[in-house]
Order: sequence, then C-alpha cells, then structure tokens
Amino acid sequence: MNTREAAKGRRVRTRSNLLPFLVALLPLHATARAAGPQMDMSPRAPGRLGGTNAAAIRAWMEQVRDENGLPGLSVAVATDGRIVFSDGVGYAELDNRLPATGGTVHNVGSVSKVIAAIPIMQLVEQGKVALDGPIQRYVPYFPEKGKAITLRQVLTHTSGIRHYKDGEFGPYRLQEMIYFESFEESTRRWRDDPLVFEPGTYWMYSSYAFNLLHGLVESVTGIGFEAYLRRFVWEPAGMLSTQFDVPSRIVHNRGRGYERNQRGILVNTDYADVSYKYAGGGILSTVEDLVRFGTALNDGTLLKPETVADMYRVQIGPVVKAFSARGEPQPLNFGQALAWRVQTDRQGRRFTSHTGTVKGTRTYVGNYPDLNIVVALQANALPFDSEVYGQALLQMLVPPAHPRFDRVPGTPVTPATPARRGR
Repeated sequence: MNTREAAKGRRVRTRSNLLPFLVALLPLHATARAAGPQMDMSPRAPGRLGGTNAAAIRAWMEQVRDENGLPGLSVAVATDGRIVFSDGVGYAELDNRLPATGGTVHNVGSVSKVIAAIPIMQLVEQGKVALDGPIQRYVPYFPEKGKAITLRQVLTHTSGIRHYKDGEFGPYRLQEMIYFESFEESTRRWRDDPLVFEPGTYWMYSSYAFNLLHGLVESVTGIGFEAYLRRFVWEPAGMLSTQFDVPSRIVHNRGRGYERNQRGILVNTDYADVSYKYAGGGILSTVEDLVRFGTALNDGTLLKPETVADMYRVQIGPVVKAFSARGEPQPLNFGQALAWRVQTDRQGRRFTSHTGTVKGTRTYVGNYPDLNIVVALQANALPFDSEVYGQALLQMLVPPAHPRFDRVPGTPVTPATPARRGR
C-alpha cells in the first residue's frame, strides 16, 4: 500500500468485534500435470468442506464485508484437489451493482509475484536457469552494479534493487498512466539507480526486482511472457480467467476497486497502467483460479514435488533483517522462501501465502501444502487487511475447527454437539 492509501486507512474507522476471534487464529511464528481442480458445489461435496461449513463461511463473509464497509468480497476454497466453496457477497462493481462471485476478475497485485515465480522454477528444472547465476546473464539490459546479484536474491527480496519511491511517478502520478509496448522500455525509469544495499545483506521488498522475471522468461525462452504463462502455467492449472491487466482489453466479469476519500466515502480508485510490472503486480485473476493455482502446485501439475519443496524452503536465516533507511533493521516475522512467505500455525503446521494490493483491491492466497487446503480471498476496497482475514479463513478449515464453523449460524451448541476450543 502506498503512503496515500495508508493515510486514508488511518482516517477510516472500523468496528473491531471480530478482532479477538481473528487474533486467536493468527500464526504464532514463522518457520524457517493434470488439469485444474474440478468444482463440486453440491451441499455435501467431497472434501473437507460440507454444506454446514459453507453456510458458516458465507455468514462470516457478510460480517467481514459489513465491518470493513466493503463493496464486495469473494472467497474460494479447494481441498483434496477439488473446489468445494466459491462465493461472493456484495458487489464486484458499484456502477451497475454487479454481484461479487467466485468468478469476479480483479488485479491480484503482488500475488502476481508467486505466479511469475513458476516459470522460473520450470526453467530451473530444465537446466536453462541457475538460481545462483547473475541476473544479468538472463536480462542483459539490466546493468552491472559492481556486486553480483543472483536470481535467488531477486526471488527472496535480498537483491538490493530498490522498490517504489515517493514522487517517482510525477504530479498526479501521470507517469503511472503510460503504456509500455516492451518490458525493456519500462525498466529505463529505474534500472540505472544504485543498489540500496549490498546484495544478500538485508531483506527489502522490491517489485522492481521481481519485474525482472518478465525479461528473464522472454530472454531465455524466446516466448512472450504472457504467452508462456498461458501455455505452461494457466492452462495446465485450469486458470482460464487469468491474464495480464491490459487497459484496452474487455474482460468478462471484471470488477472494480475502490478507496475512501477524506470524508470516508467510497470513490473509484485512480487509473493506473500496470504494463511496467506484470510480474510484480499486473495479473488479473479470480479466487477460483487462485485456488486452482495452489492445487496445481500441490498435485505436481506445474512443478516436480522436489522443485516445489525447494521453492517453499526458507531461504533467509534470522541473521538477515529487514532494511530500514530510518532506523535499526528489524527481524522478519515470517520465513522468506522463493517468492512465497512461509509461516506456521499454533499446531506447528506450515503454510505458504502471499498478498497483493493494487488499484483499490486486496488479495490473499494461502496454502497448506501438506494438507492440500488452498484458500483465496479478494476484497475491492481499501483499506482492508487481507492477510489477517485470509489467515483466519485458512484456520477455519484445518482441524480442530473453531466451533462457529461446525454449525449453521444462529443454531445453539447443544450437549450433543459440544463446542471445541478454538485456536
């Protein structure tokens, strides 16, 4: 979220009667080729989610929407390779009051990063790319910096390549309205800037660094980045609604993102062209497609199991801290894997996740690889903490479930169905 959005967020008041429940669900600490899943929305679909839980999740979605003043909220869940829940509450866009659904299309922001990482890992499997090779080997127009920058460092936010800075898009952010025909052209704004720190010494989130994956795929394969993703990632995973966020395209079921003005009134988010950051934050998708994506990683559709395991392995030890230009470096509260964040819940079970924020939308995708449970959530107004609610959604689905998700909302907990202690 940029500084303007953060300022708006501080001006908005939200009710907090959900917070005690959500805090109890948060993790305690960080730890170190078939078609996509089928959808079965029958009341007792196979998998770990039955009709009773679906009713409870819908009620929870309505409560989350009301407490955050969201136009709309979409959620999808996949278990055991099957989409067992997909729904929306509220509106995907307000002009025509189009209902939000599991098929509503939004830009997923930085969730694009974990999607963009898959071609890289596929090329590693094929021996065409080395994670510890210099990024300039694969993106020759990115200049030498005096210190070696490896692909692994790009994927773990330790490259030293800067992130966005205040004012770089000019008055009224006019520079963010430019459409770039080629990725190389889009890098000219920032690629000659000095490194913020020596590669590998600190962690600092950088969308510009991740954008280089776009150029890498095109340089190594000779295929356009979107064409590669469609052929080798989206179509094999069944992600048929996923594409680049190209302004001129007409996109079926496309939603709209919103922000709040100084009076707290919802307004359309400012126009922005994301052609400079498709890999870092420029992909359109749906919650249904995102859980298909996670499932395709769990079942070996996109990568070999050993490659997935390496991708999810925490790469950064506790000695590497988050860089700060204004104070002491701070330890990370999660494990940084290749693109993904890795955390553990109160039972010590590992899950991976990523969030995204762009153009008035927030997105979360979370995955318990060992349990084959994947969730995705999208909201279309800022501010909204998608990580808090996304993690809460994950915890609803792993045993032991919180008691409110074992029964239909509004029905009492009787001695025959005793309440179990939540996490």
